[in-house]
Amino acid sequence: MIEAFLAYLTGLQKASLHTIEAYRRDLEGLQAFCRAEYGFDPFGGVEAWRRLSRPMLWAWLGTFCRATTRARKVAAIRRFDAYVRRVLRQPGLTWRPATPRLPRSLPRALPENSLLLTLQSLAERTPDFPTLRDRLALELLYGCGLRRSEAASLKVDQVHFSLRQLHILGKGSKWRVIPLYEELEALLKAYLPHRNQLGVSHNFLLCTDQGAPLYAKALYRLVRRYLGTYPHALRHSIATHLLARGASVQAVKELLGHSSLATTQKYLAITPEALKEAYLRLHPRA
Repeated sequence: MIEAFLAYLTGLQKASLHTIEAYRRDLEGLQAFCRAEYGFDPFGGVEAWRRLSRPMLWAWLGTFCRATTRARKVAAIRRFDAYVRRVLRQPGLTWRPATPRLPRSLPRALPENSLLLTLQSLAERTPDFPTLRDRLALELLYGCGLRRSEAASLKVDQVHFSLRQLHILGKGSKWRVIPLYEELEALLKAYLPHRNQLGVSHNFLLCTDQGAPLYAKALYRLVRRYLGTYPHALRHSIATHLLARGASVQAVKELLGHSSLATTQKYLAITPEALKEAYLRLHPRA
């Protein structure tokens, strides 16, 4: 049943490879737990699926420490149950798995000055292929707010110099357009001749020194090396910095490719500095 479900997500739902692999890990994890603890496979058929009880699920979830991990796994279970009901048209679970409550935490933005200094120091190095590639990766993740998977899967033909645009294929196979700002345009024009000299046989924009596609794991290591953080922190940072400079929530939503405005609004946290400035400027008694 797991393979049929994943094939459905891949074919009809156009889910990303990252989503498919996450669901596979979650469902196979529950499968292994139930086999070991209860002696049955909940994915052995519809009747077996209906044997899964709330205590069984919560016993499995209890083996994970982070609330976000538990919430993601419950989301996978709910998605599979919906597949049983709506696609297979069979009765699903007799109870509805509840999503664990998550503590509300705001993304932590990196200081704008430190990011710009890192980019500037790279710009001052000898413009060889590794330096240009690393600069481009950081510009895509920070300047364009791309997800790590979006940057890794970006193709050369998604760069449109005549339109001064990047066409990005995001979550749910949805396209969005990102303006090609001057610094990024110049960097791309410097990078592409070096890339082409590697004799690559693929169309991916970012490459290793040997010309192979630069995968998402390599992007993670690249960001850790230069900034000591993870790629998604750069996406958080550009959203926070743009909003702090007065950009509209709707504009940032379109840049990041969020499906919901509420997702973007979490970046509207008031910093202590902004609160102090507003207090001194606007308070009638200040």
